[in-house]
Amino acid sequence: MAGLVRSVLNNWFGSTRPSVQQRSASARWHAGAVTPASAPLPVRAGGGARASVSIRKPSARWFAGQASGAAAAAPTVRVEQIIDETPTAKTVVLAPSNDALRNYRAGQHLTLEVSIDGTSFRRCYSFSTAPGAAQPAITVRRVEGGRVSGHLFETLRVGQTLKVSGPSGSFTLVPDARRQAHHVMIAGGVGITPLISMVEAVLAGEPLSRVTLLYGSRSEDEIIFHERLARLAQAHAQRLNLVLALDRPRARWPGIKGQLSGERVLEALGGAVEETEFYVCGPAAMMDSVIAALTGAGVPAGRIHQERFTYADSASVSHPEGVYAVRFAASGRTLRSKPGEPLLQTATAAGIPLPYSCQMGGCGQCRIKVASGEVVMDQPNCLSRAEIEAGYILSCCAYPASDLVIEGA
Repeated sequence: MAGLVRSVLNNWFGSTRPSVQQRSASARWHAGAVTPASAPLPVRAGGGARASVSIRKPSARWFAGQASGAAAAAPTVRVEQIIDETPTAKTVVLAPSNDALRNYRAGQHLTLEVSIDGTSFRRCYSFSTAPGAAQPAITVRRVEGGRVSGHLFETLRVGQTLKVSGPSGSFTLVPDARRQAHHVMIAGGVGITPLISMVEAVLAGEPLSRVTLLYGSRSEDEIIFHERLARLAQAHAQRLNLVLALDRPRARWPGIKGQLSGERVLEALGGAVEETEFYVCGPAAMMDSVIAALTGAGVPAGRIHQERFTYADSASVSHPEGVYAVRFAASGRTLRSKPGEPLLQTATAAGIPLPYSCQMGGCGQCRIKVASGEVVMDQPNCLSRAEIEAGYILSCCAYPASDLVIEGA
């Protein structure tokens, strides 16, 4: 089998090692998330079985307007305001100083380049404002043990500048004033960030459409944008149906009591899923439950749009120790891999301009296709089953395990 991407974390299929396993829950989201029971699909470079999930297209704005790799000069933006949303979430309002911050699409994210003790880190944060907002903003959730999020919480002040790249991401919604549709947004935790951008974009740009937003949080004080959502629901009572769920509700909580699951989502919708577009973002366990329920209810995969916030853990697998030839088919260049070094790092050091953003397997910008050979990838990462099935890898967390041929570079 050409282009096999295998995981050495667990032998999920018995004696035969599979390709990259379906991503599991990220510690960023929730320590108690469980991996779905369904087995992952193997990667087949150049095709394989037809996937039931559509393969995302790279962001046209990212590749048209951004330089790749180390040669990219990140612009800076000024922090105009910092809003405390919850004890663990802050919204950072930015000065709209360039076209990138004025022309993003609802659902896209911005990549921050942060220097900590002389080391540069990149992290992706979704826009939490709709396109066209007077002041664009991103929302940062503090992750337990998170070096970058902790640094931002402790040091970021109004008036400082941030190095940014983007916007990027294909989990988007572009309003159409002529469209009359029902958009269902399903969020968990900080997954509300790209979805509130979409909700406001639809309410402003699609006067004939309506929105149902189902949003699950652990407790009432952890509902991000609580007052903002309440104002939206009041101002658009005929077009926005807001349903909140809490893992730990108070006795008289009026919303859904318990974790937001696929069963509870279908119950809240009353089974009405025909001709509806679904947008899902949140903890892996919640997303897996919701997507399985929607699929079981007959919703075509093409109407289920999803964004996963997962970061690959370099300690999750044993990295190959061999040295292998990596040929880039489009340019005809060949380089030698280095033991313990991800493919992206090796390629950019050799001057091969691969695209990338977060460098942690969470944004998908470094996705490339393997024509032949094997790699080992850190887990979890943001590749979908369809992408794995089609032979794609993320160069930032992929380590050659044999000679490789890479398409399109």
